[in-house]
Formats: sequence, structure tokens, C-alpha cells
Amino acid sequence: MEQEKGNFRGRVFGGFDRQDVIDYIESLAMERNALSRENQELQERLWELEERARAPEEPDGADERRREIAGALEEARELLRSVKREYDALCADVKINAAQAEGELKTVSARLAGIQAALGSAGEKLEEIGDRLKISEE
Repeated sequence: MEQEKGNFRGRVFGGFDRQDVIDYIESLAMERNALSRENQELQERLWELEERARAPEEPDGADERRREIAGALEEARELLRSVKREYDALCADVKINAAQAEGELKTVSARLAGIQAALGSAGEKLEEIGDRLKISEE
């Protein structure tokens, strides 16, 4: 289930729906990986353009070609900076959301442990009452 930033369904005992949190973290990880791949591709393109810019001058139109390459190189640098900013922001969001989800999961786990203990105790009391009823019927 695709989740918007931080929108998780609530649960009966408090906290967030675990699957929503997991789906959201997985979608953030996939987006981070895609940005990382794009970053790598842009880095390779940047290196390629830088190599072309350092190539020896060629006669006839070399200045124009060099300007084209320099322009493309600057565009690639700006795009790379933009992707890096998005990647850094996404990583920060993932860390924050993961920490929040971990805290919520711990809270829910503690609540469930308390409920399980209460149910166990109630079950024991019911068995004791059942035993007493059997004894009184005999």
C-alpha cells in the first residue's frame, strides 16, 4: 500500500498499523535506491563530460563544441547537486520515520505483552472458577 509521507492508519491499542509503516519504509528505501542509481549515472555522465572538456582542441568548430560540452557539464553538475539534496532529505526522512515507527512498535509490543499477561491471568481465574463449580456440583 503506497503511503503518503507519515500518513499511517491507527490501531485499536494505539500506535500505527505495522504493515503501513513497513510499506512506507520500503517505498522510501526503493526511492532512495532509485535516487542513488540516478546519482551514480549522473556522476558517470559528469566524469565523461569532464573528460571530453579536457580533450585536446580540434580544428573547425572546436570552440563551439567545447562551449556545448561545458554547458552540458554545468547542467549535469546542477542536476547532480539537486539529486544529492533530494537524496539527503529522503535519508533524513527515512531515519526519522524509522525511529518513530520503532518507538511505536515498542509501545504496541509492551501493550500487547500486558494484554497477554492479563488474558493469561484471566484464563487461570476462569479455570479456577470452573474447577470450583465442578467440585460444588459433585
